[in-house]
Amino acid sequence: MNKQIAALEKENKKLQAFYDQYQQARQNEKERIKELNCLYQVAQCVVLERDTLAALQKIVHIIPGGWQFTDKCCACITVRGDQYLSANFFASSIRQRETIFIDDQAAGTIDVYYDPDIVPQKSDPFLVEEKNLLKGIANIISFYLKKQKDDQARKMIQNQLVHTDRLATIGRLAAGVAHELNEPLGNILGLAQLSLKLPDLPKQAKKDLDRIQECAIYSREIIKKLMEFSRNAPLRKEKICLNQEIENSLTFLAAQCAKKGIAIEKQFEKKVFIMADPNQIKQVVTNLTINAIQAMENGGKIIFTVKQVADNAVFSVEDTGIGISSEHISSAFMPFFTTKDVNEGTGLGLSVVYGIIKNHDGDIRVSSELQKGSVFEVSLPVEKE
Repeated sequence: MNKQIAALEKENKKLQAFYDQYQQARQNEKERIKELNCLYQVAQCVVLERDTLAALQKIVHIIPGGWQFTDKCCACITVRGDQYLSANFFASSIRQRETIFIDDQAAGTIDVYYDPDIVPQKSDPFLVEEKNLLKGIANIISFYLKKQKDDQARKMIQNQLVHTDRLATIGRLAAGVAHELNEPLGNILGLAQLSLKLPDLPKQAKKDLDRIQECAIYSREIIKKLMEFSRNAPLRKEKICLNQEIENSLTFLAAQCAKKGIAIEKQFEKKVFIMADPNQIKQVVTNLTINAIQAMENGGKIIFTVKQVADNAVFSVEDTGIGISSEHISSAFMPFFTTKDVNEGTGLGLSVVYGIIKNHDGDIRVSSELQKGSVFEVSLPVEKE
């Protein structure tokens, strides 16, 4: 009888072990299905969602559903300093982390947290499969962010190509316009100036002729700047002293500054030499100075600084004018962009400056604060002995 009981107990243990294995297999299968479903939803999200912010926000809400203790789990995605949190987010000491890479550079992290009260007997309650799942999600996000970056770069290149084509068209148009308009404008200007020399000229007629003269000069200046903008003349570089070229340029602008109550201050550390086209450098200084003068209707000060930083000659033109708003700074060097009144600017001066500096392998930056002034800083390679 005892032998029969012992045999039954042994058989019962076998059945219990088999049942436990079956239950464990069922649980493992459920977990694998959850993980696969989570991975599928994340993959579907990056395929369908074009907006990066919306995609990351959706993914971070999907992640907890792939983990064993879903109700006690939360997630956080950090990309370039921005955080995306799942519902009922909490931070705890029980965490697993994966890094998000873009072009082999760390761009962010994914963190999954468990409630500290869950399975306290385990130091690491995360399953091996969950660690692999998190790695898979990190790879999907990395791929998605890389693709978004490439798409943005592609759009930028397309926009630049369209912009370049537009500028080429403007260049061809400018040459034709200048040829057709220069002669009649010269005649209008000449006749106006001759008429102003007539004796006993009525006051109103003199006023009208002055206005005609101003408009003709302004129109001729627009054509001149269009030609400068569109011209693709070869550079005639020679060794020049940057300090001296600035001094020469200011000779013609000092009277205009004095007339408007604008003081000129020069801060030259030492003589700095560069290889450049002297006429084009004078044009850069002139355009930047005129830009500063137009920003100071009620007088002020322009500070010219020249210094050498490593292998670069750096000169800046700083004014105490009205400044440029932050939303306009990015467009400052765009052709025909201007915030001035119709008769005060063509929107080509800074574009010409930008083109000259780039042709000299240099760089130009602008910083500004409304009602306090602007600083245009130009950097050019120095002439090495």
